[in-house]
Amino acid sequence: MIKKTLLIALLIAALGYLALSARAPRSYVLQTTSLDEASGLACSIRNQNILWSHNDSGGKAAVYALDTQGRLVCSLELQGVKNRDWEELAVARDPKTGLSHIYIGEIGDNNARYESLKIYKVEEPVLSPGDTLLSTDRFETYDFIYDDGARDAEAMFVEPVSGDIYIISKREEQVGLYRIAAPTTAKKNVAVRISSLPLAWVTAADLSPNGKKLLVKTYTGVFKFKSKLAKNGELVISKHPKALPYKVEPQGEGICWDSKAKGYFTLSEAAEDTPQMLYYYR
Repeated sequence: MIKKTLLIALLIAALGYLALSARAPRSYVLQTTSLDEASGLACSIRNQNILWSHNDSGGKAAVYALDTQGRLVCSLELQGVKNRDWEELAVARDPKTGLSHIYIGEIGDNNARYESLKIYKVEEPVLSPGDTLLSTDRFETYDFIYDDGARDAEAMFVEPVSGDIYIISKREEQVGLYRIAAPTTAKKNVAVRISSLPLAWVTAADLSPNGKKLLVKTYTGVFKFKSKLAKNGELVISKHPKALPYKVEPQGEGICWDSKAKGYFTLSEAAEDTPQMLYYYR
């Protein structure tokens, strides 16, 4: 089974390489040193041509607004919390209020030793000209556990119709897709494994605004799955992903659709002697 899965992964990666050779991405040198350990990436809903990102473990408890050419626009700090291991973020509208929020996943757990993890939900600000630093203590915290034990994850997204939060684990031979249904601050949430994906070493994910296209990124490739809501409210993911163009990065841990889900951005951590790049594929 392991050999078969490895062969499929190699074939998918080869197809992705061929696709990349025919369609190179636009590339922009990141114009800031504030995101040297960039992990998550998400497209703004309330601000045109803005992407949100953050650093992983040990970074500031802040998210950073970049323009689509890699320039730092503004920082948003969350007061009273620490960045233990922020690994992913998503931007989505709350289906009840219609307001756009930034979801920050403190879901990193390299040694699978944390029983309980956290997701922060903060209303997305409308940036005004001249805004460079914002701060807030108004956000919700969702504590959660996995139904099958502690594990490491770096990929998370929000389903736009239900508001359910989904997490993809990182390290298994076939990673797990977990659902936090109707997340609440009133009690500890449970992330329930609902299916597996034929990938390993997943580092990021993003669902299109209409919920029909899921991007999943590994260290060596980018894949697109078809997705839809089942009658029971769960998101159903296609079994056979399509490999998309991807230029392998030093440690690529960020991906998101553009505002119309016609193209996608990727972002990596910084590396020695190599400019930190924001790539756009269309």
